[in-house]
Amino acid sequence: MEKHLSAYSTKQNKGHAEHFVEDARSAPARQVRDKKGKRRLAKGKTILLTAAITLLCFSLSIVAADLIGGGSLSAYTAVFQRKSKTLAYYAVYATHSQDMSVSYKNAAAVREQGAAGYVLKENGEYYVVLNVYDEKSAAEKVSERSKNYGVLKIEFPPFDSKKNPSLAAAEQTKDLYKEAHAALYDAANDLSAGKYQKDDMLRSIRSYKQKVIAAESAYAEKIRGAEDTARIEYKVILAEIKSAFENLENSNHLVSDARYYAVMIIRSYALFAQKYFS
Repeated sequence: MEKHLSAYSTKQNKGHAEHFVEDARSAPARQVRDKKGKRRLAKGKTILLTAAITLLCFSLSIVAADLIGGGSLSAYTAVFQRKSKTLAYYAVYATHSQDMSVSYKNAAAVREQGAAGYVLKENGEYYVVLNVYDEKSAAEKVSERSKNYGVLKIEFPPFDSKKNPSLAAAEQTKDLYKEAHAALYDAANDLSAGKYQKDDMLRSIRSYKQKVIAAESAYAEKIRGAEDTARIEYKVILAEIKSAFENLENSNHLVSDARYYAVMIIRSYALFAQKYFS
């Protein structure tokens, strides 16, 4: 910004210098230049007027199309704005079936291989989820490993206490679900890849558990004596996150269990957010 202003000042000073030189020239020469200047000014005004008229016509055409289409453009804009504000995670599933017992058997089988094995019900189908990702490209890359794999989009609105003022008390912990998922996802991957030893992962889990406990306690203190349904349900979300880390401390299947709880946390929070922030 300072550089721009400096350049502008130099240009202005140069303009003043040219002005003094012109005053020293003959009057006829000045008159010719004055006429040219007026023609340029008139031409500039015409261009600006034409541009303004074009913009006005374009705006009116949009309004007219909106009216003729029964408000379709306004509706489309509203939908676009809504969708642009949603959050999403992507669950890779191995199989799906309308038979719950079949899906749970398949879930047990994939858990033996280190996958989450979380059974997610959607539109009457039971999906056996292997893992959940915060990036679509990562999920699609994994799904390409088998023709039977697919991707489910878990979409939900962001935390918004304006839509539910009762949940303003949860503002400080609104990203805990996201951080918990990332912690579990990374820990499971590192242990699976040999970057972590079991004891390393357990230390990481215990460390993060303390953060969850502190967040849960602070939230409980804030809503003490003023609980309502939304606040209690959010309290349950925090309790689920804490229990996930507590259960992992005694797990004999750290990789699959960490992935299972990572999926569970995202699914639970998504349902909560859809209920209270949509």
